Amino acid sequence: MISSKELRRIFVEFFKERGHQHVPSSPLIPPDDPTLLFTSAGMVQFKPLWAGMVDPLPYRRAVTVQTCFRAGGKGSDLENVGKTLRHLTFFEMLGNFSFGDYFKREAIQWAWEFVTQVVKMPRERLYVSVHYEDEEAYKIWNEEIGLSSDRIVALGDEANFWGPAGETGACGPCSEIYFDMGEERSCGKPTCTVGCDCERYLEFWNMVFPQFDQQPDGTRLPLKNRGIDTGMGLERLACIVQNKPTLYETDLLYPLVSSASELIGVNYKRDLETTLSMNVVADHIRGLVFVLSEGVVPSNEGRGYVLRRVLRRAVRHYKKLGYDEPCLYRLVDVVIDIMGDEYPQIKSHPEQVKKVIRLEEERFHRTLSQGIELLNKIIEDVKKSGEKVIDGKEVFRLYDTYGFPVDLTLEIAAEEGVDIDRAGFERCLAEQKRIARASWKGAQTFEKLETQLKDIIQEYGRTRFVGYGQLETRANIVAILDLQDHRLTTIEKGKEARLVLDESPFYGEAGGQVGDTGRIYLNESIFEVKDTQRTPGNIFIHTGVVREGKFKVGDIVNAEVDRDRRLAIMRHHTATHLLQGALKRIVGSHITQSGSLVHPEYLRFDFTHIEPLSSEQIYEVERMVNQKIMEDIPVEAMELPIEEAKKLGAIAPFGEKYGTIVRVIKIGEFSMEFCGGTHLDRTGQIGFFKIISESSIATGIRRIEAKAGLPAFEEFHKATSTIAELSARLSVPPEQLISQVEALLSARKELKKEIQKLHQQALLTQIDDIIASAQSVNNVKIVTYKLYDVQTEALRNLADSIKSKVKNNVVIMLAGVDKESNKVQLICSVSADIADKLPANKLVNEVAKQIGGGGGGRAQMAQAGGKHPEKLDDAFQLLRQSIAELLS
Repeated sequence: MISSKELRRIFVEFFKERGHQHVPSSPLIPPDDPTLLFTSAGMVQFKPLWAGMVDPLPYRRAVTVQTCFRAGGKGSDLENVGKTLRHLTFFEMLGNFSFGDYFKREAIQWAWEFVTQVVKMPRERLYVSVHYEDEEAYKIWNEEIGLSSDRIVALGDEANFWGPAGETGACGPCSEIYFDMGEERSCGKPTCTVGCDCERYLEFWNMVFPQFDQQPDGTRLPLKNRGIDTGMGLERLACIVQNKPTLYETDLLYPLVSSASELIGVNYKRDLETTLSMNVVADHIRGLVFVLSEGVVPSNEGRGYVLRRVLRRAVRHYKKLGYDEPCLYRLVDVVIDIMGDEYPQIKSHPEQVKKVIRLEEERFHRTLSQGIELLNKIIEDVKKSGEKVIDGKEVFRLYDTYGFPVDLTLEIAAEEGVDIDRAGFERCLAEQKRIARASWKGAQTFEKLETQLKDIIQEYGRTRFVGYGQLETRANIVAILDLQDHRLTTIEKGKEARLVLDESPFYGEAGGQVGDTGRIYLNESIFEVKDTQRTPGNIFIHTGVVREGKFKVGDIVNAEVDRDRRLAIMRHHTATHLLQGALKRIVGSHITQSGSLVHPEYLRFDFTHIEPLSSEQIYEVERMVNQKIMEDIPVEAMELPIEEAKKLGAIAPFGEKYGTIVRVIKIGEFSMEFCGGTHLDRTGQIGFFKIISESSIATGIRRIEAKAGLPAFEEFHKATSTIAELSARLSVPPEQLISQVEALLSARKELKKEIQKLHQQALLTQIDDIIASAQSVNNVKIVTYKLYDVQTEALRNLADSIKSKVKNNVVIMLAGVDKESNKVQLICSVSADIADKLPANKLVNEVAKQIGGGGGGRAQMAQAGGKHPEKLDDAFQLLRQSIAELLS
């Protein structure tokens, strides 16, 4: 039996012998493609090569083993994972690629050679498909390979036209190779053949012939570098070569299936439901480990939302088998044992990955219980209304807010004789996905300019950036565009525009560093640069306004960066690298950058960590950064082949795109990162570093805001001035401020208690007046009263005192309004004789809904909160009406 490890090796060697460059797997998080949530195919990292955005090409032929994740958006079919031979969320794609080099003939010949001569699949069990309009591919298979026409099936666009990966990029017709898994796997229909949805014919190698470049508007232009994009699922190949009935019984997945079954205490092949659930757990935990290792954490938007959905689906499946404890985190080590040698990044911080998974499992166990309680209430309301269908919005609320699986909602509803509005749910889900896709970094691009920018590239080449070593240069204006992206030839005073130069010292926003500002001038003409952006094709866009004179295409101008602003940015950028180095040493090596902003006034650094930093950790991080500033360490910028940089241990920050040659910023032995940004020459030039805040911005993502240089000094001065003023006002030295403030707070607390006590005594004198203000409905006294700035306990005591006087047939609803926060506390008390007809928990909820809140409790005593005190009078009136209706 050929192992999966060996299959990877021989595939790569086969194509290396045929002139292909072995390119490592790119991250699962596409660094520079806002149209994709995850890397979903081997060709994703090569999109710029086909589109002609990289010149010169680093290679014409490439071979990869690419990790892929398909669980959200186009190409995803999550609900089928575990059920079929075809569907996985996480998989490895073997691929060979040509960029303007060989085309269909070589691709088909080499594929056939590999499957029949290298891994020795029996020819009689192999079939192929071609696009129905692709006569060239048909002839190669039929006339040159020698396949008879009954083994070549022509299919339409849906099956045999591939791409793009996302909404734009390379695409074209394809040809696929199928393996006949045996007649016993057939659906039995007379029409069963290649392309059937059943399990008999397994498509395992797809050869795409990229000929087109799809634009944002859906049009397809000829691809500059037409070529070959092939993809063969390693799991499918292993299934065939290892002669296994399913993907889950190969050496890639069976150790996981076996470990999960043992952990949960079931026999994998006990029944179909058990097998399916164990398949889901095995598949999903692989994807979770890989995606979490890249710094994504479960959340309610974008990639984090997809990750949470996958994790919760796995939990749902092991709970279906009766296992009620978190267990996915206990399978992390199994994934690492199977795949860690091939993908060492998953070995970097396994304990952090386990911690995130376990916390998310525990959270879902709790929310699942809440979801069932809410669903039961929804079903009860639907039945009472005489309806038979749960509204799609309610189904989506259960799914989105509580992570409640739709199939479980459907199952429980069916048991109660109720259906769900599936179409309404799907509409809500589609809208949520639309919002999520627009939510992450990079969604705002220069898409409208794409055609214009390609023209500029072809005519003038890319912008040459000279701003690492100089802040001023002479340059040629090669294009002028207005803010609606129309090409202009001239601009005059007062007009806003975008200028494109043949070379520029202005840094275009990238890597979290904001774009430069400054001026472009010629004699008396001045263009104020307010922002600089850089496109994926490395065209620098200088946006601003003409302050004096006019400019035209072809002018030779002076381009000058605002020096003080740039130096301030450089201080914050170099400080950001020191900050990450300190966090990894003080907080843990699992720290991964998940976003950043480098600004002249401050820096912002987002990182993966699931709990707040302690004040001691913040102090130690701040101290370490300042220590490295005082050491005045040289900051070196190097350009290295990407593989050499990785071997040296350079960190590749989140969300950035890198070519074959990368720029690395090295700060002594303390920090080494891939970085295209601008930096100081020595750390001492930063001057001073101060952390301003540390907070949570999402589940598992923390944010530090800090300042460097003069802004840090101003922050320090502000803090010391405040301390000096407090010290003077309280007449104590600074070191005694904390104890003095604690004494004042303690005294304040005692005074508040005394005030509350006096307030309570005053209230008790008003009981008779409060009772006298009550209204009666069907012999039930309804006491409603509004008080200000009282504690909940005082409200409860007052309600008890009223009830002890009235005793029977009484409903008491007291509201305490906090004038400072504008919030409301409600206490409802009902006498025992009528609590069955007028339960306090139901009544208090009715009132709370009217004032924007909610609550709960028992039939005789309940409490709630709200945030609209101005609506209390209306809510009390509604309460009286509700009681009248209930009594009638």
